[in-house]
Amino acid sequence: MSSSDSSDAASFPFPLQIEYDGPADRLRVAVDVDPAPLEDVTVEVGSRRLRIAVDRDDGTAERTLTPLPAGLVVGDDCEAVYNNGVLSVSLETVPRGW
Repeated sequence: MSSSDSSDAASFPFPLQIEYDGPADRLRVAVDVDPAPLEDVTVEVGSRRLRIAVDRDDGTAERTLTPLPAGLVVGDDCEAVYNNGVLSVSLETVPRGW
């Protein structure tokens, strides 16, 4: 798993957990964005990246991740859930070129 450059990681003030479950073909990301309300949280998914942005009083904190192992891309089954300040993202992974 990898993420974008370290300056991006250093400027993102929220705890982040990334888990790739190969047997289930799922990438799961959890971010504690408390106390941000849902309307201040943005999730964007591309074929090989995940972008999370949180609007704050002092600007927008964002993190772009490219955490998939080589040869995999994001599939059609994607879900993001926000509950009690925790954003949970679950992405299906499929072999590249399906």
